[in-house]
Amino acid sequence: MNEETPDVPEFDFDAEFAKAFGPKTPVRSVIVAGITQPRALAALLPAHGVQAHVVPVKGLGAALVVHDPGTGEQDVQTLSAAVPQAEFVLLTVGEESIEGQSWTGGTRGEDPKPGLLLSVWPDLVQHLVLGKADPAEHAVSAEEPRKGAFWKRLRGRDDDPSPRPRLR
Repeated sequence: MNEETPDVPEFDFDAEFAKAFGPKTPVRSVIVAGITQPRALAALLPAHGVQAHVVPVKGLGAALVVHDPGTGEQDVQTLSAAVPQAEFVLLTVGEESIEGQSWTGGTRGEDPKPGLLLSVWPDLVQHLVLGKADPAEHAVSAEEPRKGAFWKRLRGRDDDPSPRPRLR
């Protein structure tokens, strides 16, 4: 008896294994930069093809929430090469974990422990990493002029709606 077998598509075990257990696209990528001038950092991004919200973090520098989480490692390498004297830490949020990388001068250094860093850094960084804060609400851009709090209060134009007396 010579029965013909129906056409069965070939099964690529390696491709299916990689798809199920291989690297996953990150949910979020946040770069923490030890740069105290967030507006200058924001001005640097377009020239290097990095798309991110730059959020000033008091006492730390700036946190960049990358628009495309999949480009986080490439973006941090580019920025660390562009500003070699600054230290950068990339926190990559996956489905089940947070990974950390340190970068200086375009070179990856020793991987830090993200949990330890998040426990000592300001809460804003943790909220950005966990997606509890909207980076667009806290971001600065290179185009905005910097107005000091003193001048805002003096002119009565701060975010507080209560009236303030004007000095003459």
